[in-house]
Parts: sequence; C-alpha cells; structure tokens
Amino acid sequence: METLYLTKDVKLAREHSTLVVVPSEGPRRRVPIEGLRHVIVAGEAQLTTAVLGLCGHGAVRVTILDWYGNVVGSFEPKGSPAAGKIHLLQAAARLDPIRRIGLARAFVLGAARNIRANLKYRAYRGNRDLERSLSPIEALIARIPEMETVESLMGVEGQIRAFYYDAWGTIDHRLSFGARRRRPPNNPINCLISWFNGLAYALVRHEIAKTHLDDCISFLHSSQDARASLALDLSEIFKPAICDTLIFEAVLRDQLRSEWFHQEQEVCRLSEKGRATTLELWVRKTEDRVQGEPSFRETIRQEALALERDLLGIKEYRPWRRQI
Repeated sequence: METLYLTKDVKLAREHSTLVVVPSEGPRRRVPIEGLRHVIVAGEAQLTTAVLGLCGHGAVRVTILDWYGNVVGSFEPKGSPAAGKIHLLQAAARLDPIRRIGLARAFVLGAARNIRANLKYRAYRGNRDLERSLSPIEALIARIPEMETVESLMGVEGQIRAFYYDAWGTIDHRLSFGARRRRPPNNPINCLISWFNGLAYALVRHEIAKTHLDDCISFLHSSQDARASLALDLSEIFKPAICDTLIFEAVLRDQLRSEWFHQEQEVCRLSEKGRATTLELWVRKTEDRVQGEPSFRETIRQEALALERDLLGIKEYRPWRRQI
C-alpha cells in the first residue's frame, strides 16, 4: 500500500514500526510503515509526535484535507530527492520569459485537449448537441500558441472552461451546477469538483516529490509561499481525465446519493459516507491499470519526469493526452 486514506474520526498511534489506526468505533487497523509513502487525512484525526517521527523515518508524507477537499497542510519527511542542478535549471527556466511561456502553453494546451477529449467522447456516444460547445473550444485551442503572456493564457483557459462547464448540462441535466463556486461550494456538483480537484493536487504533489523537481517553482501558476504551485500546473492536465470523468460516471451510472452531502443554505460539503465512497472511486480510478496500461498515478509520475528531462535538455516536454 502506497497511500492510506483516512475518512472517519480516528486516532493514529505508533507500535514499533507499525502505524495503528484507531477509529472511534470498530476494530483497530495496523499498517506497516514499510511500503507506505502517503497518508491523506480527510476527517478528524489525533496524532502524536511519535507518529510523525515514524512517518519521518519512513519517508511518509501526511496531507490534511478540509471538509471541501482543499489541502490545508502537510507533514514533509526529511530526505526528499533534491538536486541542485535541477533546482537551478528549473529556476532559470522560470525566470526566462521564453522558456516560461513555452511550458505554460504546454500545460494549458494539455488541459484543453483533455477537456476536448471528454466532450468528444460523449459526442461519439451519440450526444450531437455537444458540437455547439466543441466548436468555440476548438477555436480557443487554436489561439493558445499565439498567447505571449501567462495572463493571456489564463484568460483563454478560463474561456475554455466556461464553455466546458456550460456543456455539462448538455451531457445530463443532473450535471448542471450554475456558476463555479469553490470556497465554499454551494451544491453537490461544485462540491465534487472541489473535492476531486483537491485529491488531484495532493496526488500530483506526492508524485513530484519522487523526482528532483522543486514543487514551489511553477510556470503557469504564480509561485507563492506555502504552496506547491508546480502541482497546480501539472494537475490541470489530469483533472479532466480523472476528476471530471469520475463525476460524469457517478451521475450517469446513478451512483450519486443525497446522503453523500450535507447541504446548509449556500454551503455544500461531503458527509462521512460521501467522503468514504468517493475515495473508493478515486482509488480505483488512479491506481487500477486498464488493459496493461500504466495507472494514472504512474502516468503522473512519468509526466513529472518528462518535465525534468526537458529542463535537462534531454527531450522536449509534451503534455499527456487522453486517447478517445
């Protein structure tokens, strides 16, 4: 097991080289530290410095999510595979306007193509009404290579997402969610978008940590203190294929249940049942290999390594594309 997800109110304890999960109800669970690399806490949890010491010695990251799936903090183990050469090359690329805009275009193009692939997949399955949304998205994708500033790129990306989200109701009326609301989300679909996007950010950040990249130095998003902005860059490429597809599947397969959510006026958050069920869907989506192909977790790590190879001058970075 590489990642341990905790959704119930639990206490984490240490017994020698074993992490012990003690839920408020039910039996204890013992998880050997060997092979574990990431603990994601999506509920209330108590832990001690002894637990953090075990995680530190075992090179295990601990990520804390709030009720809406936002990463609010993490414990970083000592000994990440830092490399001065990569750090300097990454910083130089970030400070070089031509290099930065080239990589920023690649991230936006990767995200846009995968957005288009999502809609084309549904169109090929008989929903011809989606052509009305695909046409302006195609036109905006064609403009991406022309953008000379990160701000203009972000503007084009915003327009693409506006057409994309507007098309969700055309896929199924239950996918309509009005305006995008993040903090806090105001309805179940907005809630699921925020939740899965937060999980994607945590996953991409964890896979970046297996490389020599500095996750604080980004190219599309602004580099800020206390934020792994490179994870935001790379996660844009994968959110349509993982996060949005999970939402489509849950709705179209009639899996969505009212008990997944707590709705209070203009605030919607996942219930304990909702967190547990959606995490099961998430694990299957990101960990399973389909027809021998790499899992999404493995693909994300390869994406980070491809960016590293670009910085080293070995091979030009090309963003991952979903095959329809």
